[in-house]
Amino acid sequence: MRYYKFPKWSKRLYPEAIWDFSFLPGKSIYLTFDDGPEPGVTNFVLDLLDKFNAKATFFCLGEKVKEHPELYQEIISRGHSVGNHGMAHLNGLKTSNVKYWKDVKDASELIDSDLFRPAYGKIKSSQYKMIKEAGFKVVFWSAMAYDFDETLASEKRIEKMKALTFNGSIFVFHDNKKSFETLKNDLPQLMEWWKINEYTFKSV
Repeated sequence: MRYYKFPKWSKRLYPEAIWDFSFLPGKSIYLTFDDGPEPGVTNFVLDLLDKFNAKATFFCLGEKVKEHPELYQEIISRGHSVGNHGMAHLNGLKTSNVKYWKDVKDASELIDSDLFRPAYGKIKSSQYKMIKEAGFKVVFWSAMAYDFDETLASEKRIEKMKALTFNGSIFVFHDNKKSFETLKNDLPQLMEWWKINEYTFKSV
């Protein structure tokens, strides 16, 4: 079963986390990209964002930043924001607090940001509290694009993302190899639709 958005009750588990920006005026959406930077894929995303004069937020993996520091700097130099996605994409529910914190802390030495997104959106309440106390702002999302799911038809994905669009919504895409074919097909169509419908693109 695909969970395109979090159930309402889950928000009570993580007080003060960021889920959307619907409380802000205007007509804007927030595109986020997880798991990069990845050569070729991240470059494609950056060029597409430039085409639409769009800003976005990249939640980077520490191990990828270590492998591709020049691409990480390219994200920043083009005016986008970055966030910490951990070092090695750990599932918090299956990881001890000590190991989880070390993963976040190691990534923070490579990623200069106070934004954090837990991999898979899975994090224990105790880990969440620990990360908040360290000064991070935890960012979840309003809509998961499932661009990594090759069994999901593009038409269905695109229509679902359109249906989940509202002022302040936060979308999750992935700048990794597994999602690349989907990104190339779906993201330009979606961005064109958002533009036609007068949405602006902002970074978190």
